[in-house]
Amino acid sequence: MNRKIKAFTLTEVMVVLVISAIVAGLAFSVLGIVQNNMRSIEDNYQHQSEIQSLEVALTIDFNNYTMANWDSEKEQLALHSPIDQKSYQFLRDSIVSGVKSYYIKTKSKSFYFEGEQINSGRIDAVKLTFDKTTDVHRVFIFKHNDPSIHF
Repeated sequence: MNRKIKAFTLTEVMVVLVISAIVAGLAFSVLGIVQNNMRSIEDNYQHQSEIQSLEVALTIDFNNYTMANWDSEKEQLALHSPIDQKSYQFLRDSIVSGVKSYYIKTKSKSFYFEGEQINSGRIDAVKLTFDKTTDVHRVFIFKHNDPSIHF
């Protein structure tokens, strides 16, 4: 009647629990890293989407309005046509138009008229670079000038 019961020893159970705790801790660490990377990817995507949205809006407006002026004192781009007008206000951390606000910070702004860089006045091209991007990711918008501007 002296029969042994097959079972795990206390030491074996504790080793299994310690190994399981280490594996679970590593899994949660990896999960945290993956979540941080996903947040970073989402922020970068949002930033690039904002830049592309601004580029599309500026391209459409540059081609719809006959005249564009840059006021360096007000940090404002004004677009005019005989029947309508629109403006873009360049703030410290965003660009605001009458319709939408673009929450992107500009690193540099360059304005051109007939190929010459200008500080203020009539323009026909804009080059913008942004924070959190390389210089390769810039926006350059231009319009073809009407020959009547010289008359």
